[in-house]
Amino acid sequence: MITIKECQKNQLDLLFEIAIESYNDTYKYLWTDDGRSYLAEFYKKTDFKKELSLPDIFYFLIYDADKAIGYFKLRNNAISPYLKAQCIEIDKLYLLKKYANKGIGKIIMEFIISLCKEKNYSILWLKTMESSQAKYFYEKHKFIQIEKKYLDYPTMKQEYRWILTMIRKIKVV
Repeated sequence: MITIKECQKNQLDLLFEIAIESYNDTYKYLWTDDGRSYLAEFYKKTDFKKELSLPDIFYFLIYDADKAIGYFKLRNNAISPYLKAQCIEIDKLYLLKKYANKGIGKIIMEFIISLCKEKNYSILWLKTMESSQAKYFYEKHKFIQIEKKYLDYPTMKQEYRWILTMIRKIKVV
């Protein structure tokens, strides 16, 4: 049974372990160095620890029975032309590779949409790599592309440098 629970500060080690493993499962192909330099810069345990204390950032762990199999990070973060109070960003959403394509993403998205409605967020947005399978998942869940940008990371393979910003409007009551 799949459950989603807000990550607690005392779960930092578990969160960090899942973050590294699931990132490597998902995006190692983007990099000439298998993502080592990217992870060293953007996946610091100290950053995760700090973010677990911030009021506008929310980490959730995804479990299959009692085993953590993924996580996601939501941020109360504005996207133009909307107000911050209207917006929530899916900053990260990762599952361990062996749990992909099993309908778990749908459960996660339903959870996030429900949370948006509960908290009155009418704009849900994210960034995803154009080359990623996640792009198709988000399109299937009614996200539309609003921007495409070229990334200039030194160790990123040339053919994978495009990132998309996608948005979904949520009807709140």
